[in-house]
Amino acid sequence: MKIILKSMLTAAIWLSFLGFLNTVQAQSTQVNKRLTKGQFAVINGHKIYYERFGKGRPLVLLHGGINSIESSFKFQLEYFAAHREIIAIEQVGHGHTPDTAEDFSYFKMAKDTADLLRSLNISNADLMGWSDGGILALLIARYNPDLVHRVIASGANTRLVGMTPEEIKKVRESSPEQLATGFEKKYRDQYAAVSPDGEKHWPIIAKKIWDLWLTPLILEDKDLALIKAPTLIINGDKDLIPVEHAVEIFKDLPRGQLFIVPATEHHTFELAAPLLNPVMLTFLNSP
Repeated sequence: MKIILKSMLTAAIWLSFLGFLNTVQAQSTQVNKRLTKGQFAVINGHKIYYERFGKGRPLVLLHGGINSIESSFKFQLEYFAAHREIIAIEQVGHGHTPDTAEDFSYFKMAKDTADLLRSLNISNADLMGWSDGGILALLIARYNPDLVHRVIASGANTRLVGMTPEEIKKVRESSPEQLATGFEKKYRDQYAAVSPDGEKHWPIIAKKIWDLWLTPLILEDKDLALIKAPTLIINGDKDLIPVEHAVEIFKDLPRGQLFIVPATEHHTFELAAPLLNPVMLTFLNSP
């Protein structure tokens, strides 16, 4: 019975996905309009790329590591722009934003994001983050509560999970070039297509992102307990982030909600968009 139900859920997701693709294709004119909205702001002494379009309560989109606005939210951008003002941000060394000489840091990225929002006179916004972006959303909600109305975080972790000591040791001993070749080719191609630093900078980014991912502790349980904004934690049942860790985060949040996506791995926003988008919109629109 469990196998039958799982197959039915998977089939339902894919059938919805086919119809969803038609909707996305029909919005191509809106996509073209969005592509003209990108701009840079100088925040904390360096450039940050962002896009702003749509109307309504601000919805801040925070992409995943070694990803960009487009690769993280290609099935959310136009859907949510029909309901909200979108502010989509690319962090240092990601997408169109140039890299700096500094190491990547979740806290620095969260500060850049918060300072950018303040420079744009944005407050009481909803935050939607995937993977590393989910971590940033939780950090901003913890340390800049005046900026936040509601939070959605998918595939986020608050400490290093899912790796053995041996795996961690191997990563730390690898060269940037070795780490760069460990990623799927599509990530290098996506980076090279838009980065102002060029494809030759990719190994440096690979090293920096792995150092970021090996951050041992980002938020403690007591920090999560101080997040007052309603927060929806999303996780695939086959996610890189163990479901048990997502449950831990959910339980520590005073106003947390939890949604486990069936038959789905880490890329929830891409693989289960037809299922998730209405769920997320309902959560954002809740009183």
